[in-house]
Amino acid sequence: MKIRGIGCSMPKRVVNNDEILQLIRKHSESLMSNGQLESILTRIKTLFRISGTQERRWRSEGERAYEFGKKAAEIALERAELKPEDIDLLLYVGVGRGWVEPGMGSFFQHELGMKNATTFDLLDACLSWLRALHVGYNFLKNGVYKNIMVLNAEFNKSYGKWGIKSVDELAYRFAQCTIGESATATILSNGDMEIEPYFAFKTDPSRHDLCKIPLKDIHSYNDKERCPELDSEVFFAYSAELFNTAQEMIPQLYEKNEELKKRACDIAFAHSASATLTERIAEQIHKDDVVVNLYSKFGNTVSASIPTAMAWALEHGQLKRGMNMMLFMGSAGFSAGICHMIY
Repeated sequence: MKIRGIGCSMPKRVVNNDEILQLIRKHSESLMSNGQLESILTRIKTLFRISGTQERRWRSEGERAYEFGKKAAEIALERAELKPEDIDLLLYVGVGRGWVEPGMGSFFQHELGMKNATTFDLLDACLSWLRALHVGYNFLKNGVYKNIMVLNAEFNKSYGKWGIKSVDELAYRFAQCTIGESATATILSNGDMEIEPYFAFKTDPSRHDLCKIPLKDIHSYNDKERCPELDSEVFFAYSAELFNTAQEMIPQLYEKNEELKKRACDIAFAHSASATLTERIAEQIHKDDVVVNLYSKFGNTVSASIPTAMAWALEHGQLKRGMNMMLFMGSAGFSAGICHMIY
């Protein structure tokens, strides 16, 4: 399997930390005393510094998520030298979506004119893109499909709740302050590669409650959730525990896998949930000299984080054909995933 083409489309609007602080001030000042609010804003500034958060991209007024998803797909098709009718499977993997059913893929298949394709959604939080590569690899290997597009449109700032009532809420609300927006499309095809891609995954389901976007009926499915604010369609994440889990599980997954350890690595990409976290994990698995860490520029773009970084690296001459890539990811669930493949 090879990545035949990759496209990324992001908003031009750059949102810095000061704008996030102003947003929180605006929505929180009526909920607490001025002294409490200043304490919360100071704490957020500290967390921005610790995590390496600086900027993220958000849509401007009137811009729509699907426009960016469609543009990313068109860029990928052009780079792959393919037409929409050449795609026979579209996998939509974004957490960002406009409805629960049907699959978002059916909408994008229609918008893009992929008349010869079939489609379904694959959802596993931030790990969705890497899961889709694994699924796509096996489809291609078995001759089920010839050209597969993996698409996401991660425009998720609307899942934030900017009115904060206490410092304690930052334990699970801070992550919303780091979310960036991006759409990517990745086209997979068979190719004569020197070595086959290799995937490894591990899930610790006991930590499923660390990060979620609840629906209104969540209590019918689990009445033991730990988060005290289960607001419908409002993102929460216990960042500190998530990062500790990622630092534990991803290096363990790598160190216990002899196949991964023996493979060469010219360039590495990681899920961007924190610049500091990426640095620490890269050091633990001895990839700190080759990892592309763009968190400070784009923030956490959910399932689009690795392909966004890959598209950036291509445009800046850092990613080239024939390079050995290591892709590593930690995701709500909690799941860890690592892939090695040739670009």
